[in-house]
Amino acid sequence: MQISYDLTFVILSVLVAIIASYAVVGIFPSYIQKENETRFTVLTLGVLMGLGIWTMHFIGMKALTTTEEINYDILVTILSILPAALGASLAFYTLISKNMKLPYQKRLLISALILGISISIMHYTGMAAMMMSARISYNYFFVILSLIIAFIASYISLRYFTVLNFSNHGRVKKQAKILPAILMGLAIASMHYTGMFATSFIPDHTVSKNSALLLNEYSIYGLAFYCALMLILVSLVVAVTVNKTN
Repeated sequence: MQISYDLTFVILSVLVAIIASYAVVGIFPSYIQKENETRFTVLTLGVLMGLGIWTMHFIGMKALTTTEEINYDILVTILSILPAALGASLAFYTLISKNMKLPYQKRLLISALILGISISIMHYTGMAAMMMSARISYNYFFVILSLIIAFIASYISLRYFTVLNFSNHGRVKKQAKILPAILMGLAIASMHYTGMFATSFIPDHTVSKNSALLLNEYSIYGLAFYCALMLILVSLVVAVTVNKTN
């Protein structure tokens, strides 16, 4: 089956991932020193990052053009956000919780591994939600490569913004938010499109497209754009709150 990508939606999906990452970077330094707010912090970080990963994935899917009609199983689609949100929350808890007795470097490695895996699980769960007259086949070399990319990019971005946010120089902290947000956004997008490169759609009209609950492509993309709008609004609220706090 021939597939192609709409560059406009590719760029939009990357921007959404960066916006979500920037919201996370904005929250991180404001609450990192407040021990009694650690649980609130990791939950907020995880939900924002999970929503960003999920939204990026389905806007990225809008960039995909195929010769077959694509619908989505609504239950699997909704459930696919859980690995991203829970995994990101666990990753940030491991990294910033004062209850973790491990050295910083080990916590960073574990956090990057958890975040990379959570991004990957969300992606392939989202792919499993696709309902079409075709079988999905994976090139496992590129599947493994997508996991490696997700881990490495997560490690670099987490290390970058944690080191600079712990700096005592306020100006450095404010200026440092953009680059780690871009790195983390690119980590999410790179994993997604490497995973897509690993995917082949083989036409097979014996494959059932039936499900109890289906979303057509317009419904799923409408939902993704709604989540992107909510993500932008929440990011703005976070930015205003952080500025007032500081």
